[in-house]
Amino acid sequence: LLSAISIERCVSILCPLWYRCRRPQRLSALVCALLWALSIAVIAAVTSLCLLHEHEHCRLALISMYVLNFLIFAPPMVISNVILFIKVLCGSKRRQPKRLYIVIFLTVLFFLIFGVPLSVWNFLQQFDYTVMPSQVVFLFACINSSINPFIYFLVGSWRRRCSLVSLQVAFQRVFEE
Repeated sequence: LLSAISIERCVSILCPLWYRCRRPQRLSALVCALLWALSIAVIAAVTSLCLLHEHEHCRLALISMYVLNFLIFAPPMVISNVILFIKVLCGSKRRQPKRLYIVIFLTVLFFLIFGVPLSVWNFLQQFDYTVMPSQVVFLFACINSSINPFIYFLVGSWRRRCSLVSLQVAFQRVFEE
């Protein structure tokens, strides 16, 4: 879903007129549904092969899943965020990026820093190759799965001097945009 959100946001910034006037209304829902269906199909195949104790087929299915993740899901997310980062840096200094864009950018950035190492580590484990200890990788994965509320809170209360706002107000400010 981060890939779909990143691409959608990139298109809305790069082609705003097309995005508002010509983009099919249900395109986002369709893309997300297709991504979910692909993910469910891959997970179902991997799970069934691994539960049947087909060691070699399980290993190939896991490798295929990691390759699919790196070649289909990660590149569009990275490319669209780099494009938007450059656009924001080169854009008008008067117009500050909206909070929602900052939240999505930070979410993807922290996913790449803390979430991707687990996938890389799992992929390399299939070839009996270890780059870093499993404790570090699992710590990164735990940070990745718990950092989003902090991002929402910090961005939601951003530019509010000495204001201690509740988490609910922070979420509301972020998602109002």
